[in-house]
Amino acid sequence: MITNIQEHHNEEEIQLVRFQSEVVYWKGELAFISQEIKFYLDLLNSSLILKTNANYIDANYLSNQFFDLQETNDLHLKSCEGFQHQLMGQNECDQIECDHAFITAHLLLRSKIEKHIIEVRDIKQSAFIYLKDGIEKFIK
Repeated sequence: MITNIQEHHNEEEIQLVRFQSEVVYWKGELAFISQEIKFYLDLLNSSLILKTNANYIDANYLSNQFFDLQETNDLHLKSCEGFQHQLMGQNECDQIECDHAFITAHLLLRSKIEKHIIEVRDIKQSAFIYLKDGIEKFIK
């Protein structure tokens, strides 16, 4: 597996390096998202919700949203790991059809992960607003 670009590398090898670094980045992002989801679930299921007189139904709804996100996040993480293993064997692919299928699979995975990250951000924003409102009511 090539880990960095050298002058003697051809275009396909350079693309492989880019794919490898992108998959490593995605795995890091998805791992961090897992930590964030756990944090929000712990917070939403804590006694803090009761103390702030926040709407319990909203907390339950958000918790369910985060549980769903965690399942999706785990699936994307597994997809990245599988794709990373495919990258290791990519050097053996000399056919144009193989390269095209591989690039298509990479672009599809990228699209799914980007969509997932946007969804995570939207749900985190809803949770943030919910928690902020509850805390502001508690302080006043």
